[in-house]
Amino acid sequence: MTRTTADQEDGRPSPAAPGRPSRPLVGVVGGMGPLASTELLRTVYRSCAGQAEQDAPRVLLWSDPAVVDRTEAIDRGELGLLRRSVETAVRGLVTAGAERVVIACVTAHHILDDLPPELAKRCVSLVDVIHEELGRATEPHLLLCTKGTARAGVLTTGPRAAESAHRLVLLEPDDQEALHREVYRIKRGDDPAAAIGFLSTTLPRYGVNAYIAACTELHLVTRAIEESGRSDDFPAIDPLTVVARRITNGEL
Repeated sequence: MTRTTADQEDGRPSPAAPGRPSRPLVGVVGGMGPLASTELLRTVYRSCAGQAEQDAPRVLLWSDPAVVDRTEAIDRGELGLLRRSVETAVRGLVTAGAERVVIACVTAHHILDDLPPELAKRCVSLVDVIHEELGRATEPHLLLCTKGTARAGVLTTGPRAAESAHRLVLLEPDDQEALHREVYRIKRGDDPAAAIGFLSTTLPRYGVNAYIAACTELHLVTRAIEESGRSDDFPAIDPLTVVARRITNGEL
């Protein structure tokens, strides 16, 4: 058997040479909103305690809060500007060396299939992550998302939707409006822990214990719940938490 210079005598790959990155570069399209994408990075690096910083994940954040409001773009049927903004960000990250790209906005996934194929294939779909996690779930989950995500059917249409339908519980219009206000309150920098009250009153009315954090601002809420030691009280599928774990484990 011929060994390459990158292999050790026992057949295992040799450690990366000094100065050579040992991890692939992951790009994050952020700024939608900026607090959510920043918290994603905090979640990634919190799990790296005790590691040498050179061994931590390599993540490049493209944070552009000037991107058009996604729900407004969907409501107006004017998606071109949103698509161009996301395409510019993904292309910029790929050009900078990112092998995989996370678009840290669930609503923006409405235009994911409209990206050029060579860029779309680099993107990690948070929608797919949610459906994968639902496939392993044993109980129904309340879908918490923006009005734009709900109206566009981002999670309720498409090839994976049918297999997840029996585990998805949808909000009534009044509750969807109330949640949308909560999301935008968090976007403005208000305390995400205040949204725990919304969960406490809303989940029982729908007869469920668990929810899907299908808006990246809700990652701030799941983090607040975790920090308060109440994760068991509010089980959740949080795609940013899943993605952070995959980045940390080198799965992306």
